[in-house]
Amino acid sequence: MSQKHETWGWMLAVDFFFAGMGAAMLLFAGIAELLTGSNLSTVGILAGAVFIAMGAGLLVLELGRPFQALRVFMNPKAILTFGAWNMSIAIVAGLFLGTSWLEAFPWFGLVGFRKILAIVCIFTGFVVAAYPGALLARHKARPFWNGPGMMVLFLTSSLLTGFAAYVVCGWISEAAPVVYSAFPALAAGLCAFQLVLWIGYLWIKSSGTTDRELAAVKRWTSGNFANPFRVGFMFLGTVVPLVLFLIPNEFSTGVAGILAILGGAIMRNLVVYAGQDRTWLPGEEKYRSRLPHGDEAFLQKVWTKQI
Repeated sequence: MSQKHETWGWMLAVDFFFAGMGAAMLLFAGIAELLTGSNLSTVGILAGAVFIAMGAGLLVLELGRPFQALRVFMNPKAILTFGAWNMSIAIVAGLFLGTSWLEAFPWFGLVGFRKILAIVCIFTGFVVAAYPGALLARHKARPFWNGPGMMVLFLTSSLLTGFAAYVVCGWISEAAPVVYSAFPALAAGLCAFQLVLWIGYLWIKSSGTTDRELAAVKRWTSGNFANPFRVGFMFLGTVVPLVLFLIPNEFSTGVAGILAILGGAIMRNLVVYAGQDRTWLPGEEKYRSRLPHGDEAFLQKVWTKQI
């Protein structure tokens, strides 16, 4: 059996990164439109939709058989189908919402239409931002992923990178005043929350759960993940942006936004590759021992899709 069917790789991590960040950007754009009728940033809204589309493309390539990708929309009971539909709707709604602020498009100035798009962006944006963590948390055989905490970690990171992306948009193009005034403080608060959340998550996984979870955590604290996690994500991607976001300076907040986005990308790569650590499910060892000779690759693939 090929390694591809046992683990996911960098394409899924990049999908989670772009989709989560883009979804949060559409979520914030929808809230701003619905509550105040303001445009956070046309560039930011369109970028959010494009980011989700980029993530969806990488997801198709990672899952394999891209020419059969439409089949993922046909199983209403599957979480992948739920995620795929929400990503698709978010992309379309985001593109329409962004272009509704451009005079070149016929739906420019249609306030009622924008309000409907805003509601769609809020709902689908929240779902897509939380979806990667929910998807990973369902894998009972992956000790580091399993549990509701993973969904909170991913949602927090998505919201933080969404705020950071708008700050960067405001740094390089025109944006609503709230992006310059309130967004850096909100991003700083999420940096602090993310720091505490990760410390708590690792402590819970290492102190009150199974030996397999303890072994998985050690890779993050003293193993091969330790330096990227502590230096790349926790320090450069969380602590430094936290400080810089609080400095009332356009340059420092722009740098903070870039570092927070980089930290989100590092975190997703580490979490996805942490899925290489897995446990035996009930009956799996017996199942593997009875595989008929010559059909192992196919049957292993079928088994892996169930976990």
